[in-house]
Amino acid sequence: MDITLNRAGKAPAYQQIADFVRKQVALGQLRPGERLPAIRELAQRLGLDPGTVARAYQELERDGAIIARGRSGSFIAEARRLGRSERGHLTAAVDRAILDGLGLGFTHEEIASAFATRLAGWRERRQLAKRQPVPVRTDLLRFSGSHDLAVELLVTHMKSLHPGVRINTSFVGSLGGLVALECGEADIAGAHLLDEESGQFNIPFIRRLMPSETVAVMNLVQRIQGLMVAPDNPKQIISLADLKRPDVSFVNRQKGSGTRIYLDSQLLRLGISPDQIRGFEREETTHVGVAAAVAEGKADSGMGTQSAAASAGLDFIPLMKERYDLICLKEHFDRSPLAWLAVTVRSRDFKAMLNSMPGYDTSDTGEVRFVGPVPSLSSEGEGASLYEGERR
Repeated sequence: MDITLNRAGKAPAYQQIADFVRKQVALGQLRPGERLPAIRELAQRLGLDPGTVARAYQELERDGAIIARGRSGSFIAEARRLGRSERGHLTAAVDRAILDGLGLGFTHEEIASAFATRLAGWRERRQLAKRQPVPVRTDLLRFSGSHDLAVELLVTHMKSLHPGVRINTSFVGSLGGLVALECGEADIAGAHLLDEESGQFNIPFIRRLMPSETVAVMNLVQRIQGLMVAPDNPKQIISLADLKRPDVSFVNRQKGSGTRIYLDSQLLRLGISPDQIRGFEREETTHVGVAAAVAEGKADSGMGTQSAAASAGLDFIPLMKERYDLICLKEHFDRSPLAWLAVTVRSRDFKAMLNSMPGYDTSDTGEVRFVGPVPSLSSEGEGASLYEGERR
């Protein structure tokens, strides 16, 4: 574990060690079951008191990131130990919405009525989409979902190969894209939603939103997410914990985006309230928008992709590696223009474009899995596979 401490930084040494381990886990450099250096060994290597390293390990163990096994040492925990319950996330989200409503001066009764009305509207919207299916057109492709430079490159490359196809893009966030797909308002969605309980990207969310549909899930790219900061990092920001500092301003992504969902879950895990972050309420709908705000000095930091940070000349602190998938209904996957899109994603030229940009991994690009309704346990037995089909 090759760690270098920033002796001049404001973050204490134990916090830097803990943050370094978290980043290495997020980037796949430290894997579940891997043993960390002994406390005295790491303390001697870094020139620290053993108590400082012990404090870092205690914080990681408290978070569930590592497991201490007495004299055997400390080991990286399985991914499932890192997550909180989905119900806890839902409760926190509802609490925030209620507090926002109360802050705007609405009564409890008015807030309850708004929730009921919106839920009824969502149910009706989904039912209407099922009654009136919209066929895929060969001259139009409707994309809805999370923003990424890879999507913009894909659209440009696709148009050059098939100029007769019009492509409409709507960057509404990962959840918004899946909902649009489920309601028949998009032909393909882009998402990078991490389910902390299972450690899977997108599949659990697809199951909850489209339990009766069979969909094709094609990997577009794996990418690095983290904090974008000004060149040379003048505020010495090294972790999410720094966002609550009074001298640090932040620019956020919109609610429903995969980046925002990940950030909210991590802040919940760290015990950081949005009220403690200056600028948390300011939102941008794209990674490029966040990068521009930081580059123009309107914020000291924002969450986004390494590619967006590089395009704006910013420094970057990596936090996690994630999958960005393209999702469509299986029945439309082999039909044009979706079939042309799949060919474009798998093409050598497109992968070369992605590989030329920092923060992208194309090792799974073009991989397709079909996700269908989960068989009942009574007929299939416990532990039925999430996937109907294998890699294509």
